[in-house]
Amino acid sequence: MSALLSVRDLEVAFPIGGLLSRLRGGPADIRGVAGVSFDLAAGETLALVGESGSGKTTLARAVAGLGRNVSGNVTFEGKDILAMDAAARHRLRRDVSFIFQDAVSSLSPRLTVRQLLEEPFRIHGETPDNMDAKIADLLDLVSLPPAMADRRPHELSGGQARRVGVARALALDPKLIIADEPTAGLDVSVQGEVLNLLNDLRERLGLALLVITHNLNIVRHIADRMAIMYLGRFVELGETDTVFHDPRHPYTAALLSANPVVDPEAAPERITLEGEMPSLLRRPAGCEFHGRCPFARELCRTHAPEVTQDAARRFTCHYPVGVASFLSQS
Repeated sequence: MSALLSVRDLEVAFPIGGLLSRLRGGPADIRGVAGVSFDLAAGETLALVGESGSGKTTLARAVAGLGRNVSGNVTFEGKDILAMDAAARHRLRRDVSFIFQDAVSSLSPRLTVRQLLEEPFRIHGETPDNMDAKIADLLDLVSLPPAMADRRPHELSGGQARRVGVARALALDPKLIIADEPTAGLDVSVQGEVLNLLNDLRERLGLALLVITHNLNIVRHIADRMAIMYLGRFVELGETDTVFHDPRHPYTAALLSANPVVDPEAAPERITLEGEMPSLLRRPAGCEFHGRCPFARELCRTHAPEVTQDAARRFTCHYPVGVASFLSQS
């Protein structure tokens, strides 16, 4: 399957301090994303998973051409996003669209649903002759009635506002949608409806989805592959079923062990992580996860692990067998 989006050695730096800090030997910047590589095909869903501050949103913004101080190689349909000028990046917005986390707050309270759906066309200088029909088609695409066009955001339920956000993202027929916590703040039943909608749209329209979430149940429901991020790096990337059933990295295993399951007796023994994620200002030596890892040994403290690749996933861990053994004994 050919890649719609291809990312190689992506890094995103945030300048900090100033001249005085540098003269004192402090870092000139910190890396919010550090050497990330992946491909995403049309019709595929990749989920980015990790704690707050792990770099998920920073990564998503960078691949959409919205980040600053970005290096590496990012291509969309073979075109180098990082080399695009402002006009080309504006055109890219047609093909790469966002669904934002807070469904209601992301919609202007002054506008009706009709005006919200018309806005992407105006931004790109388009005024379709059949705008009314286009609005009706967009609402139908997300299973909302035509009468919804005259409402304002405060008149919508959370699920309806989310569907309007999805319709707005679809207005210009994008090829990639980046969904930031697409079910945040919704009841469980409504979450399922939204996820089913996204799955259906992906299949019908051939969309690629890049989903940012901390909810592993969402990942299992919607994602073909999942990437676990820690301190701006992928510590594990693979097919969702494979990662869920046999995680290789201790961080992945810890996240999965904390995830609620229907049958408590089938849940793996809880892996407790010590402390909090380190500051990007002081990245640990060796494996950056070793300070929180219950399986860490001396090698982990002194040497960064190499990337290991197998048929269904890749990961970075010196002792992955210990994780699999731990889970199989639970």
